[in-house]
Amino acid sequence: MKQFNVLIIFILLLLLSFPNAIKAQTLNDNVKKEDSVKKKSKKNKKPKVEKCIGLVNMSNGIVLPKGKVIANVKYKYIHKGSLYDGSTEKNGNYGGKYDRVNQLVQFTARAGLFKNFDARILVPVWKKQIKRKPGNLAQPYDKDTNSGLGDITIMGRYALLTQRDGDWLNLAIGAGIKTPTGDSDRENEAPFSNMYKYLGPRAQLGTGSWDPKFEIGATKFFGRSRVDAHMMYTLGGDGAHNSRPGNQFKYDIGYGYALNHYFDLELELNGIEQDSDVHDGTVDRSTGGHTIFITPGIHFKYEKINFSVGVPVVIYRDLNGYSRTPERNSRYGLGEDFQVVSKLGFCF
Repeated sequence: MKQFNVLIIFILLLLLSFPNAIKAQTLNDNVKKEDSVKKKSKKNKKPKVEKCIGLVNMSNGIVLPKGKVIANVKYKYIHKGSLYDGSTEKNGNYGGKYDRVNQLVQFTARAGLFKNFDARILVPVWKKQIKRKPGNLAQPYDKDTNSGLGDITIMGRYALLTQRDGDWLNLAIGAGIKTPTGDSDRENEAPFSNMYKYLGPRAQLGTGSWDPKFEIGATKFFGRSRVDAHMMYTLGGDGAHNSRPGNQFKYDIGYGYALNHYFDLELELNGIEQDSDVHDGTVDRSTGGHTIFITPGIHFKYEKINFSVGVPVVIYRDLNGYSRTPERNSRYGLGEDFQVVSKLGFCF
């Protein structure tokens, strides 16, 4: 009887413990399944690929997603100190310009406004310095410095293709306008004011004209690399004091490679073809031409901040100019001698 009672108690204990055992086994099975899924997902999960940020001296074909905002501050130092007729360097023994230094600080803000559409605003601040020789070469050179706000540009861009939506590359078109916000009323000093009362449109802070802009850009990401191509055409409008900046065609192609999480390297080909300016109703035949640069650069990236530096080097130039007798009546185009571009970027 005692054995029977013990057996009954044992059976009751088994019955009471059975649901807990099933529960424990179920939990154990679930844990094993979760571990198995995690292991499989770890095996199937692709390693993160470092990406190269945008190139320093050119645009691209990317449109920001809706709600994303980026901003940057770009600084350019441009020294033009050599005179050219076509690709031939001239000695510059004539009355007129012979040295120019332009420094630009440009603030850019860009935001994704709608699906496949973003807008940007570019606000330039200039410091322009030009040295010129009077007609009497025995006199010392004249120096003009012009500083302040330049012409603000507003652009919109639409994505035709985006890699984030599964397309094979990023392709975008855009349009905008350069507005006449910069001062265009700086006057020449004697003796240069005898010919032209006002400085030419390139020496002013602004041109006084509304200049439409049109662009097309493409970007392809693959692995740690990116390839960018971009073209922009600017139509010079009628500006202040019967002047007009020449139409400009700018084209670029570049390659960037992410070395690691912090550094990128890049190489760009940058071309600018510029028509001659109109100055006081007359075509200035010593302005405009075609220049091509190679720009090596490096980027530093940290979290949502990046800093880039590039050094454009001229590999080809064909500048407008003409010779006259006596030589001081000749006019030649000023070519690039030295240029540095840097950019500090922020993502929000």
